[in-house]
Amino acid sequence: MASWHGTIRAVEEFINLPRFGIDDLRGRARLCSIPLDDRLLSNVESIFRAVREILSPQFEAGVVGRYLQTMLQTAAIASAFKSHGQTFGPGITLDTVGAAVDYFQSRRRHMVSLLYTMPFACKGTDVLVPLDTLNVLLPQVEHSCVTITGFHLKLAQLDILDGFSMEIDEIGAMASHGFDTLDENFLEPERASIQVMAELRGDQIVLPPLEELDTRKIFSAAELRNSVRLVGATYSAFGLNDSDFSMMALLIVAFARHARDDYFVEIKKPKFQTMLRAQAVFAPEELERLLVNEPSDYATNSNAYEPFIDAGDAVISNVNLLSRFLYAFKNIHLGSRRRFQIHAGFIFEDMVKRDLSAMGFQVTDVKRINRKEFDVVTIHRDVIYNFQCKNSWIDLAKVESDRALFVRYNRSLTNYYRRALQKERKREGLLKQKLALDRVEHYVISRFPVIGSDARVINYNQIDRLKVVLGDVT
Repeated sequence: MASWHGTIRAVEEFINLPRFGIDDLRGRARLCSIPLDDRLLSNVESIFRAVREILSPQFEAGVVGRYLQTMLQTAAIASAFKSHGQTFGPGITLDTVGAAVDYFQSRRRHMVSLLYTMPFACKGTDVLVPLDTLNVLLPQVEHSCVTITGFHLKLAQLDILDGFSMEIDEIGAMASHGFDTLDENFLEPERASIQVMAELRGDQIVLPPLEELDTRKIFSAAELRNSVRLVGATYSAFGLNDSDFSMMALLIVAFARHARDDYFVEIKKPKFQTMLRAQAVFAPEELERLLVNEPSDYATNSNAYEPFIDAGDAVISNVNLLSRFLYAFKNIHLGSRRRFQIHAGFIFEDMVKRDLSAMGFQVTDVKRINRKEFDVVTIHRDVIYNFQCKNSWIDLAKVESDRALFVRYNRSLTNYYRRALQKERKREGLLKQKLALDRVEHYVISRFPVIGSDARVINYNQIDRLKVVLGDVT
């Protein structure tokens, strides 16, 4: 567990350093273009010298050392994958640093889920050497973890879509339909992310005082504490900072004080249980179940968000897992609040307007005609495009944990969207009269992805499909 935990840290740094750590665009492009194939393996010394020239002036030695080690490990496993004909999905390779960043970003969730699974699955006595972690476990990620998640989704599609089929040959399996659950950058969909709040509602957020960060590090306990403050401030208008969230935020800050090397968090169980008993908001036993992952299989852990993993005499975590948990706790805590649901719906409409405008749709100011409400009405080439924006939540974790329930709720949502489209068609005369145009096209944009066969229902993570309407792509 310690070896894989350390590798996850290195991979997270590998992803975030070029994306957020380097301001110089030329330096970032130079780093991302460095090859991770046989050219690196045959010319390690000179390529590493070039990387040090880019990174050493800005980052501490530990960050640079881990980056170089991850590059070398990635090049070695990429060579092995290539020799066995391994592919990773459309457009994903391990040929360069930039390509590997995209690859690891698409696999980070699987890598963390594998860490959760280790106390349940690992029974042997062989020690995993840190230098061999990617060679040993990345094939498991590709052949087992990605496949488990993928086939659970395929089973859900099989239950929902009449025309679903798969073709299997010696290379692999090809499905007749695809289904993406994640947003851009492989992020979980949510009603109103902190990034969207900052972009579209930034003028309504009162930023709290923040700690100064050590820019030579990619992650730190101080960054975690800042994140706690930012989450609280961003959603305070929706009543987030009640006793439950405030206490959880205080606990996260308390856990951060135990960070080793500004990243790993390890707390002996007696101390951990004393910390849980010291608060008076949650029952300690309930809180422990919320915070500590119960050892279980990979499919269960693919949707786990507990920040701590049971390591025998201690519980272990890291600053990223703690931040990830608090963010998930925030989503659940706000999700049932009517005021937040209403405002998140308006925010989603603004997201859709922003994206459609960037595509070339002319967004109108039409919101109400004869007391009839419309979400987003646009015009393109003398055609009215009327979009209903649906922010209805669906628990994607149920795909693995309770597929029958997911299928039922998915069906209820797609039926709801079908009725919404019928309603819009019946009143399209209002839009024709208002905008003096003869043709109207209706769509539903679903914030949370649903499985269906109606081309008029578009999952937000595939909103780019509308470029076909504009003739930009075929």
